[in-house]
Amino acid sequence: MKHTPHDNPCLHSSAKTQQGAVLIFGLILLLALTLIGISSMQGSVFNEKMAGNSRDRNFAFQAAESALRDGELWLTNNPVQPLANPTGSNGVWSPNSPGAGNWWQSGGAPWANGAPSIVTLNGISNIQAQPQRLIEEDKFVKDNLSVGQQQSATGLNYYRVTTKASGGTDKAIVQLQSMFSRRY
Repeated sequence: MKHTPHDNPCLHSSAKTQQGAVLIFGLILLLALTLIGISSMQGSVFNEKMAGNSRDRNFAFQAAESALRDGELWLTNNPVQPLANPTGSNGVWSPNSPGAGNWWQSGGAPWANGAPSIVTLNGISNIQAQPQRLIEEDKFVKDNLSVGQQQSATGLNYYRVTTKASGGTDKAIVQLQSMFSRRY
């Protein structure tokens, strides 16, 4: 008796059970690849947001640094010691001004009050608002502290220069401070 491939019962049942397995395996593989692709896209979007925020903060930092250097340059180029006063109208706040001290930690006055001593720089691009700076007189340290001798009136004047700047958006705000000393 001659056997044909269709007459073999083992061959026939094996083909029936394998018909749906390839389809199910292919669908599971396609689902796994889709999930990997979606996860990669979400990671790329997150990385792009982080890069944008970093760029924005860098713009704010550079603008604040420019304002800080501008304040130090203003003190350096003054031929005589600027007289500090409570309103800062001469360019320098006195240490006993209303709201003096650590006002910059809370972000309050004088930024909020628009004090006359705040200098706004111009001409910096890629930022939301131009940076601001103000200068506070901190202390005077005499050169000669010998007992029994006449005290010297020469010494170092210390100033606190504080700046505030925003980046490309108003979400990145940087405040910087430096202590600057000068002998007049």
